[in-house]
Amino acid sequence: MRKLQIPLSKAHKIISPRIAYIVTTIDPKSRVNAAVFSNLTSVSTQPERLVLGVYKSWDTIKNIKETREFVVNVPSKQLIDKVWICGDKYAGNPIPTGINELSIAGLTEISSEKVKPPRIKECYGHLECKVVWIKDVGDHYLVLSDIIAASFTQGIFNQNYAQDIKVSQPLMEISNGFFTFPEKTIKVDRNKLKKFVKKELKTRNIKLSKKLQNYEKVVFSEE
Repeated sequence: MRKLQIPLSKAHKIISPRIAYIVTTIDPKSRVNAAVFSNLTSVSTQPERLVLGVYKSWDTIKNIKETREFVVNVPSKQLIDKVWICGDKYAGNPIPTGINELSIAGLTEISSEKVKPPRIKECYGHLECKVVWIKDVGDHYLVLSDIIAASFTQGIFNQNYAQDIKVSQPLMEISNGFFTFPEKTIKVDRNKLKKFVKKELKTRNIKLSKKLQNYEKVVFSEE
């Protein structure tokens, strides 16, 4: 299949779709701000940390610099219109500084457990974050934060904290007002693939070190 070039200014679209998150912050006057982000990822599990990319001109980064706190809220597909409203300037719905986007979108604030910015009741997952550092990386700031509290709506996860996609239906941004969501969960046949890899290695006469052999004894666990 032929490969085509994409303009470098659009290269980030290759890694879509990405989950759309609503990040809540407060300013020094305790006014709530909500904005939508997909530039967010986990970067450490011990300790639990994430990074958030924020446009330099947005109120979100101004508030984060002042308070060093924010909350990541995870919406389902049912909230697509409310997510777009909170998209604010990016979505072409400029809402003045100091005006609460959650109120305009019809979303409900609930108190967080350990930080001042609120959680969003209608969202199914929440990560309360404290800033570790902020770096200038271009037209964005990169914010590394410790996750100091995490909560979710009952029924979203099983006993092993694997998310039930049919229940959560996470909303994922493609681009320019297009979104999608996963419709089903598929499971890897780990034993079958382990046997396949072992056979391939044997065919190629590749021997494993004792350290690598120990991986066979490891019980699978999710990060």
